[in-house]
Parts: sequence; C-alpha cells; structure tokens
Amino acid sequence: MTLYTARKVYNPLATKLGAGRPTSGHLIRFSLVGDAGGSAAQRDSHFSIYGDDPDIAAISQFPDAAWDPAQPDVGAMHGITWITMADLHHDATGHEPIAAVVCVGDVVFLNITLSSTIKHIVRLDGEDLNGVTVLVMSLLNHFPTLREVCWADDVTRAGRDRADWSTITNKCKIRDVTMVFGGQRYDQSIPGDELALGALGLVGGSDDPNRRRRMTGKRLMKYKAGGAALAERQMPYGWCHKKDKHGRSVQEGNRGLVPEAQPEMAAVYASLYQAHADDETYQDITARLAAYEAEGLIVRRDHTDLDNTFARTLGDDNASYGAAKSFFCRSDSNPRVIPSDLDIARYLEGEDPAEVFDADVRFFIAKVELVRTGRYFRRLNNDIRGRNIVLDGIPATYRDDLDEYGYFDVISAPWEWPTDDQGNEIPRFGVPDRVCRQVAARLLRELRAPKAPTGGQAHHAPTRRALQCFTSWLTAPGTLGAKYDDEATQWGVQARVNNSGRANLVLLFRRQSAGEGSRYERGWSYFGSGETKPDHIDATFSLTELEASVAHHLDRGVQQLLDPSSIAHLTEAQHRSDDPDPTATWRHQITLKLSDKKPLEDEAKGHRTMAAISAGAGDEAEARAYATQAAEVAAKVVALDADIARLEAKISKHESGTPSLRHDRADVSVAVHLVAGLESAARNNGESPAKFGTLCDETFIDWRFHVDGEDVVWSCTALLPLATGGHAQLPLTGRIRNVRARTGKSLATTDTVVRYLFEEGRDLTATADLLQVTRETLLKKRVMPWLVANGVTARGAKCALVDHPIPEVRRELHRWVTRAADGSTQPSTSAYTERLRSTYTDPDLSWGDAAVPDDTAWIADAIRLLTADTATRRHGLPVLDVALALGKSEHEIRELVKPQRRSAGFTRPVYLAYANQAKTHVKAVPCPHGRCRGRRFAAHVSLLPEVAASGYGVICSHCRRTPAQDGAWPVTQFPSAYLGRWTSTGGSGSLREAPRTIRSPR
Repeated sequence: MTLYTARKVYNPLATKLGAGRPTSGHLIRFSLVGDAGGSAAQRDSHFSIYGDDPDIAAISQFPDAAWDPAQPDVGAMHGITWITMADLHHDATGHEPIAAVVCVGDVVFLNITLSSTIKHIVRLDGEDLNGVTVLVMSLLNHFPTLREVCWADDVTRAGRDRADWSTITNKCKIRDVTMVFGGQRYDQSIPGDELALGALGLVGGSDDPNRRRRMTGKRLMKYKAGGAALAERQMPYGWCHKKDKHGRSVQEGNRGLVPEAQPEMAAVYASLYQAHADDETYQDITARLAAYEAEGLIVRRDHTDLDNTFARTLGDDNASYGAAKSFFCRSDSNPRVIPSDLDIARYLEGEDPAEVFDADVRFFIAKVELVRTGRYFRRLNNDIRGRNIVLDGIPATYRDDLDEYGYFDVISAPWEWPTDDQGNEIPRFGVPDRVCRQVAARLLRELRAPKAPTGGQAHHAPTRRALQCFTSWLTAPGTLGAKYDDEATQWGVQARVNNSGRANLVLLFRRQSAGEGSRYERGWSYFGSGETKPDHIDATFSLTELEASVAHHLDRGVQQLLDPSSIAHLTEAQHRSDDPDPTATWRHQITLKLSDKKPLEDEAKGHRTMAAISAGAGDEAEARAYATQAAEVAAKVVALDADIARLEAKISKHESGTPSLRHDRADVSVAVHLVAGLESAARNNGESPAKFGTLCDETFIDWRFHVDGEDVVWSCTALLPLATGGHAQLPLTGRIRNVRARTGKSLATTDTVVRYLFEEGRDLTATADLLQVTRETLLKKRVMPWLVANGVTARGAKCALVDHPIPEVRRELHRWVTRAADGSTQPSTSAYTERLRSTYTDPDLSWGDAAVPDDTAWIADAIRLLTADTATRRHGLPVLDVALALGKSEHEIRELVKPQRRSAGFTRPVYLAYANQAKTHVKAVPCPHGRCRGRRFAAHVSLLPEVAASGYGVICSHCRRTPAQDGAWPVTQFPSAYLGRWTSTGGSGSLREAPRTIRSPR
C-alpha cells in the first residue's frame, strides 16, 4: 500500500483535486483561517484582474455562501470541494477546512486561508512544512496539463518564505509553467523574466521578517507599557477596556488598549478568593459564580462561545471545575517543573515570586499575582524564526535546542486598581495579600507531575492497548440498542482495569442531549443531572477476548478472500460523507453549456434570416456567406448538445447506483500482520507496540457494540488497502462474553465455551487462556458433557474433535448440531460433510486420545522415498531397503501395508501396497480415481478419523480422495486443509494438559 499517487500527491488530496485536465491554475490566499471578509476581498481583487477569462467570470458569479466552509452543501452545488490540513500530508493534522477547490472549464481555482510562513506540518524525518507550499506543489504535480498559475498582483500571496518561494518557482521552471502576477506573465525560459521573477521573490522574502519584527515588537512594547493587547473577553476578570462616553474602546499611545478595573468586582473577588483559600471545592465556587452571574455582577468570558455561562456548567463536575479554575489561572499554562513544598512555603512567608519560582510557575499564577501586585506577568510567543532574537532589549527564551521561535517573558507596568464611590483606590480589589498568596499556593499544590501517556494517549509510549480507538455512536428511538423513546441514545466505550490487573472495557450509554456540551461533545463522566455512572454501564467485556475475536474473524475473512470456492463480502470504501456529490459539478456544467447554447441558437437563427433576405434580394454570394455562418454556429450548438447529453448520462448512471466493474487486489499482508499482532496482544493483557496500535486505529473503524443475553455482540469494518490505491471494506462481527453478567468468578457458560471452541474453531488452549481456566476444567465441565449431549459419545471421537488440527471440522459439526437442535432445515450436504457426521457420531468408533494418535513423520518419509522417481513409483523398493533407509525393521514396514490393531485404541490404516506377488517390494498406493488413475499416487499422509474410516491413512494430493472405491468414497473429496502435515506428540501425556496433535517437523 502507498499513501501517495504516482505523481507524489497524498491520496486524500488527489481525490479531492479530481481528475480534470485544466490548463490554468488560479490561486488566492488569505492568512487567517475562517476570515470570510478577508478571503472575499482577495477573491474580488483576483476576479477584477482575470475577469476576462470566461471560466473565471463563471466562478466569480458563485454566491459568497458557496465559499463558506460552514455551508459545504451550497459549495457542492457549484462543484466546490473543501480541503482540510489532514488531506495535505500524512504527518498533517486537523480537520478544519483550509482551502476550497473547484474546476470550471480549463481553470482550477483554489481559495486558500492559510499563512504562507507558519510551518503547519511537523515532520520527524526532516524540516517542517508550510501548508500553502505543500498544496501548491501538489497542485502542480497533480495536473500535468497546467501551463500557467495565476495570482493577484501582490507577490506575497504566493509566498513570503524564501525557501518555499524557491521551491515553487523551480517546480514551475522545470514543468515549463508560466507564473502570472496581476496579469503580468513571467516565463522562466526567458532570462529577463527569470531575473524579474527573482527580484519579486526578494521583495516577498524580505517583507515577512521585517513585518513580523515590527508587529511582534509593537505588541511586546504594549505588554511592557501596561496595555491590554487582548480582546476584552480574553482579559483577566476584574478588568475591561477603558471606553469613552460613546462606549468605544480607548487607545493611548504606546499602551494601545487600556485596561480599566471594574469596581463592582471587588465583592466578587473578596468572596471567591476567600472561598478558594478555605479549600472550597471548585464546583461550589462555580455555584457562587453562577449566583453573581444571575445578579449581573460578572459575565463569563469565553471568546470561543459568546453565549456560554457559569450556570450552564452546574451539575457537570468536569465542566464546573474548569469554569471555576479559569477564574484563578490559565488552564493551558501548567509549568514543566512543579515547585517544591519548600518553595511554596517561602512564597507564603512573603518572598518575591521572582526570587522563588521560575518563569513557568510565575506565568501559571500570573492572574493571582496581577490581583496581588497590579502587574501582569505575560508571555508572548515569538513568530520570528531564528535563534538569539532580541526585541526592545528583551531576549527570546527557547524551550530546547530544536526550538526555532521561542517566546518573550515580560512583566507589565502596573494596571490601575478599581476605585470606590469617593474615588479612593481599592488595592487588590480588597483581598488581603495573605489570601492572594494562599490562593496561589493552593493552585501550585494541586499541580501534578505530567504522567507518561498511557491508554488512549500513548503517543510516544512503547506500548499501549492494541484496540482503543472507539468513537461514540447514536441509536435512534425504536432501533436496536435504543434506551429512550423520546430521543436518541448515545453509546461509548471506555477503558477499565479490574482489581486483578486484567484489561477490560465498559459499554456506556446516555441521552444524546447529555453528551452535548457548549462547544464539544462531553466526556463520559457526565450522564445528565442527578445521574450516576454505574446506572449507565450496559456491559463489561474483556479486551483480550475482543482482540482474540477480532483476530479470529479477520483471519476467517481473509481466508474467504483467498479461497476461490467461497464468496467474500468485500466492498470498495466510499468517499467520506463530507465529500461533495459529483452530480452537482455536472449539473453546474450543464447550466453553463445551456447558457452558452441559447445565444448561439439565436445567432444561427439570425444568420438564416439574413440569408433568406439576401437571397430574396438576389444577392446569392451574401446569402451563401450567411448560410455558411449559420452552419458553423449550428455545429457549435450540436457539439454543446452532445456535451449536455454526455453529462446527463453520467448523472443518470451515478444516480442509478449501478457500479462499474473494477478488478483490483486487496493487500492481505496487512491483515496477516494484524491477525498475528492481535493474537499476541490477546496473550499480553491487550498490550501491543504503539505503532501496531496506530495501525489498528487506522484499519478498524465504525465500531458498534450491543448486549445480547449474556454476551456482547461487536461489529466493525476493516479497511484493507487496494493495490491501485484506496481501501476495500471488510465487515466483521463477533460475539464475546459480558463479564458484567457473571457472578463472582464463575466459569464461563457452556454456550460461550462452545462458541469459541466449535463455532469459531479456536483451539482448546487459546480458549482456556481467554477464559482464565485450565484445559482440564473446560474439558470436564463444559466440552465433554456438551459433546455427549449432542450425540458424540465415543471417547475417541470426543478426543479427536477437541484435538483436531483443522478448525473447520469443529465448525461443521457445530453447524450440524445447532441446526438439528433448533429444527431448522438442513442445507444440502456433500459426501465429505456426511462422512464427518457419520464418523464422529459413531458410538463404536475406536480411536486414540488424539486426532492423530500415531507418529506419522517417518511414514511420510517412507512414502517420499517410494515416490522419488518414476521407476520407484512404478516398481517400488525392497522392504529391506526401505527399512534400512528409515532405521526401522522389516516388520514395521510391512505393518504399513496390512492394517494392524494398535495399543492406542485404533486400527492402523493402510499406507503402502505390495509391489509384487512375492511381497518383497512395497510401493505407494496408486490413486484409482478419474484422471489420476495410472498417473498419480495417494502419497499424502493424513491419519485422521474421517480419513482412516476408508481403511487408508493417505489421500491423493491432486484429487484429495482416499484410494477406497466402495460406497461414497469415490465422491468424497477432502478440503485442501487436509494437505497439512500433522503427527502425534508421542510419549506419555494427556489431552487435559496439552494438545496431542502437532505439526509434523518434516
């Protein structure tokens, strides 16, 4: 599988760029994501320059709503597709729309809202990448037909970074693509144009560093001078922008926006700071804030949700905790090193925090120190790339040797205190210095050392849970899994570890409304007002059982893909739901062609009219000229009609849903790796290498779980990479135990054991390990009683089934037993399946305590010796020669020809035949069936009960039949799995302790 196309474009981006063949690329860029006004102004400027191009003119008629990422349906009606950062590169993250692309005629148009200098894509194997540059380079690579790329007259719209500018211009030069700025064309094959373009690059490249230095320096100066330099909703509580009599924010000199204290907040601060110092919970403090909010003394400041309130968080412990904590400190400013108890004690005793704490700690308690001292410790992120940057006498601080930007720490000039009605200052809003220090000390004591990421956050830990990426889903009222009649039920899965350390998962549910937060989906700690988590746990299940079940069903699914005799349910992965409907583009093209057709029809009609008038006036030459023009225009109309018919046919075909035949190959090597990895994780308490876990996250999607009796039924979709790109969807589903329904440590039910061992065909050891019991316990208490109850009574039959190396044998027996038990109609059977049933339900079956109760390795060596060449196969070898070659006695070799009763409780079948009447030579048994007769031999050893029932212990590797010719044996063909090689473990031992049948070493 490859993540990129042959043209080196990331597959998701290539899909969204489409398969057109444009010759002209047009790009507009505005630096701020989501700034509709700025982006619209850039488009208008571009359209005014290139409006003479009919395709650009058509694009300029799109409504503004079409360029709004919040209304993708409107854009789709005009053929616009939205691109996210994650679409650009495999290391890019973020699903917010950052660019729109549309193809109209010969033009591909990109509307980009990204900075051309920020390195958006962080790479571990090289320099970080700018998103605009990656998008432009991908555009040039994806469309080899491009002959020009056009920007507005501002060269900085193409790029401000010299390296990125050079990358784009070099690509255009190599591809012979003309660069156009403001209508001025630069063909780099012409030396003068190349020189002029280089000069433009110098302007753009030097513009950005100078601009950034000016802007950052100005902001830093405002910080030092005590200016707000923030939107009012981002300022600490208690201050707002100073305003004039008309309510407009005031700006003063170097300070810019001026902070002004709010006297009404004095009572709020005194109450909240004292409550915090008295160790009142944050939930109770939020209740106080909600009360002050109701009185109009405070308004919650949330610049991301202007309607957010403190009252909205009541009843949600997590939300109310965060709301209260934000009053005292910044939630995203936890220091990297936690201060010691001694340092906190020194601070409480009155020492200057600058002498006690490092800059990170001072930044964390900056809001409290602002209240205590009136001076705000602020941090400004530096956006000037480079080391040893100094602005206004303040050097940038760098986080480590790899940091190329850093930040500036500055302590502001004093902010004014509030004043009372008499104009007297209220220092610290009336809060004592000691209380302020106690508030800061509590905040610092609550800090915890950052934990190494685990579970769902294992970004760099060496191991993690293999399966952990389970997204929430909804079930509508009246459907499977619905818990409520009046609204949808939201479901989720959460990790849990039980007291013994076993990794489990819990299935949770709640009302859809309970999961809707003010901005994001709530976490699974909140289930509604007055609701508790235990009441919303629907099931608990083992992670190891889930991983083993997924591995088993994925393995079976892949085997079906590889087995030509079975039908595998495999579909090609559809485009994501947010991708536009292609018919919108086709309909838009039809509209454009119809608008072109009408004036042409009118023109042709006019030419014909003038031809008739000229002919009536006797001017034949003029009449012929008009007639020729009418024919030329009519030909254009016919061509447009053909294009419209072709587009209408495409729409009709798409809407009919008739898929076209596509031959492709799924890369099952990934699935094989996943099966092995999941089986390993199931044996390791669910843990796997972190990279393998990431592969599982990408492969298994659309997880669903629901409770069915004492079990949990799971389903998901496995994405298998296709050889030609994209993915195929392989649906998987299985059933595992709901351990929440178990009483204490009771043994798994018979149904569960039978499902794992027989229905799914797992081996006994794996089943015992999953259920945390011994093989002996399962055999005595669950397996053997079930077999007897279902007609398998012979000791040898029971042991052989449990020990059988071919899982399909157990699965077939289970299908037959379950259909007989529920009275359903038995499907058509083959001679092979009838042989299985008659063999294992035979109460007189005499067999050993294993599926393969004898050493077959040396017997296979004997047959290989006797089939080494044509002469040997035909005439055989002396018994003595074979015995000497194998280190056996002549008697042992002759036992392979004549069935012998064995002490293990079964009769050894026939493996060889005598080659002459004197019985001095032996040979392989010829295959007597069909086209094999006289050509092939039954040379594959298969000592299993259903094979040995024929009297032979060998089958023909070509037709997979035994040499028996009586009864149904000539039409009994064994599956290809019987061509495996197995032998007995030999020696003493019991099936209760370990398998007795193993793969043959040779």
